[in-house]
Amino acid sequence: MANPDGLKHLPAPPASDPSKSADILSISGPERDLLCALSYVHLACGQSTQSLALLRIAAREHSNDVGLLRIFAYTLISERLGEEALQVLDRLQALDVHPSSRIPMTLLRSHALRQAGRMAEAREVFQAYVSLRASTALIKQQ
Repeated sequence: MANPDGLKHLPAPPASDPSKSADILSISGPERDLLCALSYVHLACGQSTQSLALLRIAAREHSNDVGLLRIFAYTLISERLGEEALQVLDRLQALDVHPSSRIPMTLLRSHALRQAGRMAEAREVFQAYVSLRASTALIKQQ
């Protein structure tokens, strides 16, 4: 359509749906590793908000990565997001069946429950952690 000044105006392109867009690039393994390393540095420097932002990007595509989920759960706990941390811990528990993971996962769960305000459950899970740790120490001594 021509204006009185002779310029043509083209209709605006239709708005694209970001969920259907091919513009979103996937994150490769090395990129995921870099995001995890950077998030770990932020976390170690007391910048858990920045750490969490990086981990959310990586977790979007690598939701089955046990190492990533561990640091993600810890960071969520650091940010006092206990309910979300419990969801990540549930996923992690389903993926990580290695016996050596049971004790640290129990401790993380007790902290997540505490951050979620579920104090009675947090105490119960912490007592389970203490028992597991004590039984492991006894096994090592024998």
